[in-house]
Amino acid sequence: MIISMLRNKARIQNHLVDYYYKLKEPPYSKKNLVALVACANHLNRTIMNLVYTNQIYDYQKASH
Repeated sequence: MIISMLRNKARIQNHLVDYYYKLKEPPYSKKNLVALVACANHLNRTIMNLVYTNQIYDYQKASH
C-alpha cells in the first residue's frame, strides 16, 4: 500500500508520503525497507485512529 502511495504521489497528497521522504533525507537517511516499515506502522495507527473517531482522512487536518 505504501509503495502504491509513493507511485501516486503526484496525484494525491498524503502525509505518509511526506513522512517517507522525511525519513529518507540526510543526514540520517533510512534505508528503503526501514522507511517503508515505518510508514506502514504510521498507516496502521492512522487507520485505527480514523476508525475509532469515525472520521474521513483529510490531508489538511493530518499532522505532519
